[in-house]
This record gives sequence, C-alpha cells and structure tokens, in this order.
Amino acid sequence: MSNFDYWIDMVWRRRVIFAETAAVVLGLVVLGTFLWPPIYESNAEILVQDSRAQLLVSPDIQGNSPDKSAVVVNPVSEEDLNSERELITSLFLVKQAVSNLAPPEDGGASGAMIDALSATLALPAAGYRAIHGLPAPTELDKWAIKLSSHLKTNVIKRSDIIEVDFTSHDAHWSQQFLSRLLNQYLAFHARISHDPEAERFFSEQAGILERRLRTSEDNLRQFQVQNGITDIGDQTHSLIGRVSQLKLQRDQDGAQLASTQNQVAFLEGLLRQTPEHINKETKSVQNMALQQLKPQVMQMKAERAELLSRYQPNSQRIHEIDAKLAAAQKILDEENHLEVMESSTDLNPVWVTIQTDLGQAKAQAASLAAEQNTLGSEISQGEQQLAGMVNLGVELDRYQRKVDTDKEAYMAYVRKAEEARAAQGLNASKILNVSIAQDPMLPSEPKFPIVWLNLIAGTMLALSAGFAAAYWEETQDPRVFSPKDVTQLTGLTTVAIINDEA
Repeated sequence: MSNFDYWIDMVWRRRVIFAETAAVVLGLVVLGTFLWPPIYESNAEILVQDSRAQLLVSPDIQGNSPDKSAVVVNPVSEEDLNSERELITSLFLVKQAVSNLAPPEDGGASGAMIDALSATLALPAAGYRAIHGLPAPTELDKWAIKLSSHLKTNVIKRSDIIEVDFTSHDAHWSQQFLSRLLNQYLAFHARISHDPEAERFFSEQAGILERRLRTSEDNLRQFQVQNGITDIGDQTHSLIGRVSQLKLQRDQDGAQLASTQNQVAFLEGLLRQTPEHINKETKSVQNMALQQLKPQVMQMKAERAELLSRYQPNSQRIHEIDAKLAAAQKILDEENHLEVMESSTDLNPVWVTIQTDLGQAKAQAASLAAEQNTLGSEISQGEQQLAGMVNLGVELDRYQRKVDTDKEAYMAYVRKAEEARAAQGLNASKILNVSIAQDPMLPSEPKFPIVWLNLIAGTMLALSAGFAAAYWEETQDPRVFSPKDVTQLTGLTTVAIINDEA
C-alpha cells in the first residue's frame, strides 16, 4: 500500500511532465490513426487436391472392388502445399496479373508521404547498384516487388486449403488484383500440367513398343509351335508322371523277373532229378545158352560117376572132369536163367510237367528281361525328354519375360498417351487439381487502422510514457520527498511525517 501511495504522490508531484508527455504521445497516435490511409485486405481460398479426374486418366482402374477402387484419394503432402504457396506468390505471376492493370488510387497526402518515405529508403539500394553497375529494375519490376510484399499465403490447419491475402489502400483494386492473380495462377497451372508435344511423343513411343511387342509375341508363338509346347506346366507334370509310372513298372517287373529266375533254377534242378522215361511193359524167355549148357553138365556128371567106378577120386581123370564141371557150374551160376526178349517204355508225366513249367518260366523270364530293357530305354528317353522340357521351360520363360517386359512398357506409354490426351481436354475445361474454394472478397472495412483499438492502445501508451517521464524527472531531482528516500539515503527508519499544513 505504501508503494502505491508513493507512485500516486510521485505522479501528483510530476503531474505537469506526466500530462505533457501523455498528451504528446496520445496526440501522435490519434494524428497517425486519422492521417494514415486505410488498408484493405482481400481474401481468397484455394483447394489443393492430389489428382484431377483420376478415373479418366487411369485406364487400369476398373470397377469398384477392394483391389481396384474406382477412385483412389491420396493425401496432399506438405511439400505440395508449400509448392503451391510459392507459385501463387511468385514474381512472375504478379507481373502477369498487373500487366495492363491500372494502378490503385493514391492515399492522398498521407499516401504521398508514405511513397516519399519509401523512395528515401530505396536510395541506398540505388546507390549500391550505381557503384557496381547493376541494371536498374523497371517500373513494372518495382511495382511487382512492392505488391509481392503485400501478398501473403498460409495453409489452414488440418486442411488442404491455402488462404491468400492481399492488402492495399483501395478495396476494389485489392479484389481486382487478387482475382487477376488467381486467374493467372490457374492458367499457369494448366500450362505446366500439359505439354502439347507430350501426347505426340507418347503415341509415337507406344507405336514403336507395340511393334516390338508383336515381334516378341511372334517369336514366342513360333518357339511354342516348333517345340510342340501347348502348356509347359501340364506337359512337364504329365511327363514326370509317365516316367514315374515306367520306373514303378520296371521295379515291379524286376521283382517278378527275379522270382521267375528262381523258379527256373528250381525247375531245372528238379528236372535233373526226375527220369525222362518210365518202363511200361517187359517180356522175358529162358536163356538158350544155359539150356544147351545144362545137358552137357549132366553128361559130365554121369561121366564122372562112371569114371569113379574105374578110377580113384584123386586120379588125373577125375580132376579133369571136376575142373570141367566147376567151370560149367560157374557159368550156370553167373548167367541169368531168364533172358529179356521184349521191353517197352513211355515219357514220365512228372518230367513232362516239370519240363513244360520250366519252358513257360524261361519264356516268362525272357519276356520280363526284354520288357525290362524296353522299360529302361523308355525311362532313359523320358528322362532325356524331361531334361529337354526343363531346358525348353527356361527358354520359354525368357521369351515370356521378353513379351511381359515389352507389354508392360507398351501399356505404360499407352497410359501416358491417354493421360496426356485427357490432360489436354481437362485443361481446356479448366479442370485442375487446384480450384478456387472462395473467390476474392471485397473488403467492407479496412484492416488497418482500427480506430477504437488504436485509441485504446494510444491511451495505454500515453499513460506508460507519462509514468516513465514522471519517474525519470523524479530520479533526477535531488530533493527528498518520501520516507523511502530518507531510508535509502540514511538507512534510518522514519518515525513520523509532518505535512505542510502542520
């Protein structure tokens, strides 16, 4: 509270300087407010899109499915918005807009003063150009540079809209200039978005690539016809299946051949153990030689008996007759008394069965062996065909890749040619990826000065200047006017204050 009283006392003591300073500052503010020419601001808004009529310039978009939607909307990047801002405020477009445009009405005496002040400030730059021999800018350049300083753009937050503001001392001229500037901006956009030679270039390239594509397709077709390829995948799978079946059949025949060979070996061993013929009927008669020998033996026995009657048993004659009897008896004992006169035989049926089975087994083994050789040849041939098919597949892929590459290049240039043709039509209809969302507005009230705001600000500034002047005079006065000054000078505490009346 004591500080507040101090300030009140100070202002009261210095009321003259306070009032003079405040009056001067407030007077200058009021004078500048009423003498400064009004400044009007015209506004317009531009909507920036990622593309224009995408459905027309994208031939590959079909239908409205999740994979291929009818229209694809992409967000506009910050770089795109900044590019558009720079383009709108470019000196080139400003010159185009003010070409053949009458200058605005001057702001009277205050406007002349401002122009004179601007010319004075431009003198150093003119002197610098004169020293270094730089070319002086034309009046149009000076005017365009001056107008560019009053042209502002900013992007509205969380949107694809650019707000364009232009300020001048003439409301109608501000609107007219901004309208011409936006028209030049749209026309320039139409020019840079389409090159008249683009359609011709893309069409010529598409024709060249179409001929190349036809050549590649003819080479692919000729290769398929020469090698009998209809569907390389199905043919390869079919050949693999056939080779697998042949190998399976060979394995089965191999097992059967081994079994048949074992059967042949068994039947051959059994055949060797089985007689080929068996006796069917045998007829036998008395041995004629023995029949003639028996009477002789009987005669010699009779003769021996007679000799015994005349000779001793150990006589020579008896020994001779005994020797003859012994020899004849030996012959009788060694020879069969029966002699085969007739014998008949027949084939053994078991042997015949074994022989038949053996022949069949050998024939089957030979057939299986021949079939094994045939299957081996067919498998070898199939594997060679399969290897050849793989090589053909690699070569076919090369031809197919060539066709795909040529087709992709051809379609790319066809799309580009279509886009160029569509772009020309869109430019003719002024369909761009930028559009005027809000036409330039005619300002109804000046943006500056705002009288009531200037008066309030001037009053606050005048009071602040008055306080500052009073405080400055207070600090420069060596006299003591308050207990605070006594405390600051002596360090003593003030006990009482006696006013002038006392």
